[in-house]
Formats: sequence, C-alpha cells, structure tokens
Amino acid sequence: MGRVIFLGTGDPFNGERAQTSLAVPLSGGEAMMIDASSGTVLLRQLEAASIPLQAVRHLFVSHRHFDHAGGLAPLLVALTALPDASITVHATPATLAALRELLELTIPGVEGCLAERLSWSELAPGERIWVQDAEVTPFEVDHGLECVGFRLEQGTSTLVYAADTRPSPNVVEYARGADLLVHETYGPEADAEQTHAFGHSTSAEAGRAAREAGVGRLVLTHLRARRLVDLGQLVAEARAAFGGPLEVARDLDTFNF
Repeated sequence: MGRVIFLGTGDPFNGERAQTSLAVPLSGGEAMMIDASSGTVLLRQLEAASIPLQAVRHLFVSHRHFDHAGGLAPLLVALTALPDASITVHATPATLAALRELLELTIPGVEGCLAERLSWSELAPGERIWVQDAEVTPFEVDHGLECVGFRLEQGTSTLVYAADTRPSPNVVEYARGADLLVHETYGPEADAEQTHAFGHSTSAEAGRAAREAGVGRLVLTHLRARRLVDLGQLVAEARAAFGGPLEVARDLDTFNF
C-alpha cells in the first residue's frame, strides 16, 4: 500500500493554505515530491510533516507556475548545507529550462554549490520511469501551457495526480482503475466558463473524470479561498458527479492508496 502526504492544497492566492505539493514515501526512508508549493513555505511544510530535507531525493514538477515550482529555489539552497543530500528534478524539457533560468536569475550559483548532488531529468509524456519502488508516468493535461499530470504505481497500488487542467481525456485514460485520483478543482459548474478560461476544472468535472476512470477514491485539491468559493457546494457537485468515496484534502493530510 502506498501513502501520500499533502504538503500544500491551496491555489496561488489562497492564504489559508500552503500551495500545491505532495510527498510520497519511498523505500529506505527516502521520499519523492510532486510539485514544490510557492516558496519557503515548502520548508515549513516538510518540517511539519516530519520529512527530513535529506530524505527528499526526487522532485517531479508538473509545470512552471509559481504555486507549483516556487519552492524549488529555497529547497535547493537548504540542501547545500546538508552534505549527504542529493536530489533529481524531473520535468518536461520546457519546464526544466524555465526552472533553471529562474534559478540563475534569483539564486545564481546554487547549481554549482550542489554540483553532482543535483541532477536534472527530462520527462517525456507517456514514458515511464522508475524511482526506487515507484513507477511514474507523466501525461499531458490541458492548462494552456506545457503541463503534465502523473500516474504513480507502487506495487499493486496506484495514485494519479491531475495537475492544473481543464477537462482532459488524458486524465481519464491515465487514471483508469487507479486507487486514488488527486484532482484539482477551481469552482462550481455555474462558473465553468471562467474556470476553463483560467485552465482549470470545475468540481463536477473532477467528479465526472473520477467516475469515467472508475477510480476507487477521489480527493480534491488546489482549492481557492473560502471567500471565493463555497467548499460545501464544490463537494456536493463533485460527489453527485462521481458517486464514490470523496474527500477534500487539507494541508498535512495523509491518505493511503
């Protein structure tokens, strides 16, 4: 059985939550992360989740928006002080190029400080890679710029993370039969036009994707602030569309899959 820890569950402007990041424990006391929140808050969330920085050996980044990639620079700077720490950053070529350019602009020299302890791995949608006891497959989603979701398999357990995306057939395809689908949600069905304009899905669309894929459980994340959305309404619409077990993630929640 796998386990996922939600380090951050908010959208870019949600001050009530940290921004999007997940951690998945690996064998040997190590961990991989999917997305890196929005800044130094990532370091705080890792500490709160009792995940040592040196345990984080792999970071998968879905896309270059700051609320998913902003914690990379603080994480790398923190790792320079830990001689036993090393990390591989996995992303599509365009996202990797953007991340490295951002590092050069904001914290020049950090790559040199880490030297061989920092590796960069180019992802190709649809191509599987192994990370210790986990098999990870990136897949394209529809966010308006290059962005991928991830299907993660550990033994017979499967987690799918649908990063920022409008409704996408790829989400259904790669989530088919998964134990747990982690899906972003932006607003209710009544706001579908605005939701799609910003490259996101409604809660009902997340529910429909979960139903069509036949997943075991749906968890909603990437949530807007309570002053902007009625969380109860989002849950009700997603539950009606899905018809299966559904939960809303909170920062530091842990789910088995």
